[in-house]
Amino acid sequence: MRDAATMSFHLLRPLWLLALLPLAVVFAVLLRRQDVRAQWGGVIAPHLLTHLIVRPGQGRQINPLYLVAAGMMLGIIGLSGPTWRRELPPFVEDKAPLMIALAVGSSMNETDVAPSRLERAKQKIRDLLAARAGARTGLVAFAGTAHLVMPPTDDRSVIEPFLAALEPGLMPADGKNVAGAVALAADALAAEPVPGTVLLVADDLGTADAAAVRQAAGRNGLVIFAVSPDSSALPAGADVIRVSIDGSDIVRLERRIETHFQAAQGDAFGTQWRDEGYWLLPPLALLSLLWFRRGTTVAWVLALFIVTHASASRAEETSRFTNLWLTPDQQGRLAFDRGDYAAAKTTFADPMWRGISAYRAYDFLAAAEEFSRVDTLEGKFALGNAQAQNHAYEKALKTYDEVLKAQPGNAAAKTNRAIVQAALDAREAKRRKQEQDDPAPPDEKADEMRVDPNQKGGKKITVTPQDVTTAGAAEAWMRQVQTSPADFLKLKFAIQAAAPAQGRVSQ
Repeated sequence: MRDAATMSFHLLRPLWLLALLPLAVVFAVLLRRQDVRAQWGGVIAPHLLTHLIVRPGQGRQINPLYLVAAGMMLGIIGLSGPTWRRELPPFVEDKAPLMIALAVGSSMNETDVAPSRLERAKQKIRDLLAARAGARTGLVAFAGTAHLVMPPTDDRSVIEPFLAALEPGLMPADGKNVAGAVALAADALAAEPVPGTVLLVADDLGTADAAAVRQAAGRNGLVIFAVSPDSSALPAGADVIRVSIDGSDIVRLERRIETHFQAAQGDAFGTQWRDEGYWLLPPLALLSLLWFRRGTTVAWVLALFIVTHASASRAEETSRFTNLWLTPDQQGRLAFDRGDYAAAKTTFADPMWRGISAYRAYDFLAAAEEFSRVDTLEGKFALGNAQAQNHAYEKALKTYDEVLKAQPGNAAAKTNRAIVQAALDAREAKRRKQEQDDPAPPDEKADEMRVDPNQKGGKKITVTPQDVTTAGAAEAWMRQVQTSPADFLKLKFAIQAAAPAQGRVSQ
């Protein structure tokens, strides 16, 4: 786990703090020069100087020297690059893959959590699916045996009917095969480019050992979502989130899943620390409002002149006022963070970020053009992605090969190359099939059409219980048209439970 390291505070450019030393010296010298005793101490005797000093009227006044020193200190700290979180790579999935292992044993019918443990678990899973719209999510159901209900998919509407149909009566055997369910979920996540999270939704672990369950998750993170009111039912020290009557548990689940994902992204692709120095701009701007007091106007005008002169060469494409404070790359990053990728791709000066913004704006031609100017492995990998999105599969394969030649262990390049190769093979196979079939011109109509009056609603194929364990049972059942998700799952689970490889754990 890298949660603590991911959130640790440090400075990206700590050497900037050395600028505080001359600032402190200048501040001390100027402050001393403002002291009347220091100015006249060498001229007037100290016992006389005390009686000659005329003190101003009472009242609170702000010394401009303090304002200037505070503003410069904030600016130096901002330039030192304070950071406490990592930045996700731009060319990998920005949604964490998740497999949900849901307990469907008889104990889940208990009503100590209204309306029942199972129904409350289903409600929370639906809320989580809605909150993670567009993310890859799969589902495993388990009791005495564990079964894959749905592999990872980004379409939650496919999962919801089968989730609603899950009941203890569908399971071939009662019990709590927790380790088998977690292992099955981990197998479903094995094809993902980076590790995901296994969310175990259960009332307790039964007789399973917590260490064994964690080991079954493999490279993936494991989070336990407890739907039991008994706090002693789950092991101490485990990553447990308890069900709540509001949506706070879903928020915590999302945060925990995303934390695991960010750590995995960093391990697989490498991440950079995000520069958070811009958070000091608002207090610096508020502080600058006081600089218009009498006695600071000259210094303020001089500072404006220096900043304006430094940004004059970049004021052609953005407003003059914005350029007083931010560089084009900083302005582009602000547009990028708020999701305005079309504006960001024209604002950035850095070609890599221009390409990333164009890629996010689905302008893959412009993205490929920008990435071609970046002579790094990251730039070549991004160029391959843009070429693949443009369906220039041959060029993309060549680009990925260049990346893998320089970095053979690049998992992302290997995965994307396999996907592009499969797409190219499918396109070529379709083209060859069309050439072989040589279909008739589309404007020719059929010679005759007949409808069988005795055929109503299509052909029905009935699968009897005796056919459950036959080799063609699964295929026959999939051809069955008139069925319900519950019937489908019940027979599917029975077929899987009858297979020799399916393990069981009794209560």
